[in-house]
Formats: sequence, structure tokens, C-alpha cells
Amino acid sequence: MTNQQIFNFNNSTSYLEEDFVKDISNQAAVDFLNIFPSWETKLINIFGDQMCGKTFLINIFKKKNNFYYVNNEIDFETKFDELFNKEKLIIDSVDVHDEKMFSLINHFILHKKYLIILSRKPITQMDTKLHDLNSRFKQFYVIEIGNPSDQLIYSLILKFFSDNQVVIKKELVQHIVKKIDRSYVRINQFLSTLNKMSIAKQKKIDFKLINEVTNLIF
Repeated sequence: MTNQQIFNFNNSTSYLEEDFVKDISNQAAVDFLNIFPSWETKLINIFGDQMCGKTFLINIFKKKNNFYYVNNEIDFETKFDELFNKEKLIIDSVDVHDEKMFSLINHFILHKKYLIILSRKPITQMDTKLHDLNSRFKQFYVIEIGNPSDQLIYSLILKFFSDNQVVIKKELVQHIVKKIDRSYVRINQFLSTLNKMSIAKQKKIDFKLINEVTNLIF
């Protein structure tokens, strides 16, 4: 583990490299992106659960390597024709028509240009009615950002309460790590609920309150 800070749950748009930390869950994606442009393929799919850090990581990467970035359906639709002129493109969790995605992927394959698609599940498992698009998806190199390790969860908890100016004992953090679900969304839900209940009850976080929130959420 490095001395970098952990990425947080907030909807930050700064995406500073010092706010991201390597973990076994994201090591494969980090290592692969770090060797750009020495890739054997130019078609990449990075997938992982909501809030796993894939958008954070890819924004650090795109700033370094001048990739064009699209992360919503409106931009994809309005700038669709323009996307064919890009040499390096990232599409971040955008749900688009199969025909348009097929056309765009075909173009990038034909002209040997870089295309990175971010998704919550592997694009090879996506439900598409266009057989040819399924075939194109199989040409992508797929990389997973997995569930966080205990060490990463520990760091997330400390960062969350630090951001909220809450002092919490080490043994309580360790207790939460044992109790909490290994999902980024569920971790955020748990910590947010715990913090709100602590404020509402006007009491410090203790084992009893942690167990109460655990029973409430899980």
C-alpha cells in the first residue's frame, strides 16, 4: 500500500491522482493503463460495480493521454458523428442504441484506433439483440475492478469519517470492516446511515450503534 489517499465516495470532478490508491481490486486495471500505448489491442473494456473507482481511474488516465471522453447519452447522441473523428475515445457507462455502437466500434476497428468502454458488467455479457455487435464485443480485452480488500475498506472508512470531521476509534473501524458488505454502494450506504444516526441520536459512534445500523441495512 502506498501513502496515497484513497479515492472517496463524493462526486468529485477533480480526479487528482494523489486521491487514488492502488489496491488488489484495481491493480490489473492500473497496471494495464500504465503501459499505454504498449497494448496488444486497442479495444478495452473496464468493468466494475458502481462507485468502484473506474471513472476516477479513467479520468486520471485520459488527462495524461489526451483521450476524448463521453459519459452521458445526450453527448453521445449529439456528438455521435464527431466521435468518428477521434483517434482515442472513452465511453463511460453510456447506454446507446446497438446499431450506433456497432457502427462506431466497426470504425475504430477498421482504422485501428483506441476505444475504451467502461461498464458495470463485462460487455461480453450485455443483452444486445444485434448478433454482429455481440461479435464485436468479443474482440475487446476485458479488465475487472473487483470488490475492495479489507485494507481498502479500512481506508474508505477512515477517509469517510475524516471528511465528515468525525473521530472514530480503531477498534470500531475494524468492527465495521468485519460487518460491512463488500460492495462500494453498500459501504457508502452503511457509512452514511451510521453518520446520520449518530447525529440524529446526538451520540458518538459505538459498537451498539454500528450493530443497529447493520441490522437495519443488512
